Amino acid sequence: MKYLAYTIFFIFAGLGCFGTWANAQQDARYSMYMFNGMYVNPAYAGTNENGGFAAFYRKQWVNIPGSPQTISLSGNGALGKRKQYGLGGFAEYDQIGVHQRITTYGAYAYRFKLPTGNLALGLQGGVQYLRSNLTDVTPEEVITNPDPVFQQNNSVLMPNFGLGIWFNTQYFFAGVSAPHLLNNQMKDGQPGLSVVGRQFRHYLLNVGGVLPVSDELKLVPSVLVKAVPTHAPVQFDTNLSLFIKDLIWIGSSFRFENRFKPESVNAILGFQFQNGLRIGYAYDYTLSKLTNFTSGSHEVTVGYDISPKPQRLITPRYF
Repeated sequence: MKYLAYTIFFIFAGLGCFGTWANAQQDARYSMYMFNGMYVNPAYAGTNENGGFAAFYRKQWVNIPGSPQTISLSGNGALGKRKQYGLGGFAEYDQIGVHQRITTYGAYAYRFKLPTGNLALGLQGGVQYLRSNLTDVTPEEVITNPDPVFQQNNSVLMPNFGLGIWFNTQYFFAGVSAPHLLNNQMKDGQPGLSVVGRQFRHYLLNVGGVLPVSDELKLVPSVLVKAVPTHAPVQFDTNLSLFIKDLIWIGSSFRFENRFKPESVNAILGFQFQNGLRIGYAYDYTLSKLTNFTSGSHEVTVGYDISPKPQRLITPRYF
C-alpha cells in the first residue's frame, strides 16, 4: 500500500503542475513508454545496472498518407563500485510526410543510494538533424503556379541538451525531465530568412508502481504527462498492466489531450523471458475525428536486459 500511496501522490502532483498549461506535440509518442526510459528521462541512465537495450518501431495512423512512423534504439548501464555512474543514450529516426528527423543523444547520470531507494540526476546532450523535402510536394496549384517555398529542400542540424531527475525502488518510480531545453528554430534560406519550424521545449512527468496482488499476479499502473507550454495541449498517457507469473503482461492505456479529451485507447500484449529478452506489441485505436480515416496505430518493441553470467534474470523489470 505504501507504493500505491506514492503513485497516487505523484500522479496528482503532476496533474496539478502540468494541468494549468493550455499548450503541437513534436516528439514521437510511444504507447509502451514504460520500457523506453532513456527516451523519457536522461536520469534513467544506469537504472538497468547490468546493461540493457530496447528497440521500438511505431506506425501511427495507418491508411493516412504521410502519417508518422518512428524507429528508435536505446541502451543504458551503470559503472563504478557502487554502480553510481549511469551511462546511456538513444537514437531515433522519425518521418512525417516529407519531413525527416534523426536524433541522437548521450546521457550521464549520478545515482545516490538512499535508504528508501535510488535518486538520480541526469544530463544529456546531442543533435537533431531535420530535413524537409519540399520539392516532393507537387499539388496541382504548385505545378501551375510555382511557389518559391516548394522550390528547394531545407535541412538543419540542431544541438540541444536536457535534464532530468529520477527516483525508483524495486516497486516504484517517478521522474521529471526536460529532454531538450533549447528552443531551436529552422529557417527557409529565402531572403529575410523566415522561420519555418521550431523545436520547442518539452516537459515530462512519469510515475508508476508495482502492486503485488498475489505471487503470480502484479498490477502496474503508470502515467506519463507531456507539456509544451503555450504550443500544444497537455497530453496524459495512463496505463494499467497486469503481469502474470512475471512472464506475460497484458495492459491498456488511455491517452487524453486538452483537459482530458479522449484521444486514443490501446491494448498491449508482451512477454518477458528469464533470459532477459522482452517483446511487446501495442495497438492504438483512435477516438478523435481521425478514426474516420485511419484503422489505428501499431507499435512493436524488442528489449534485452543483461544479467551476470551464469545467473539468469530472476527478478524481471517492470519499468
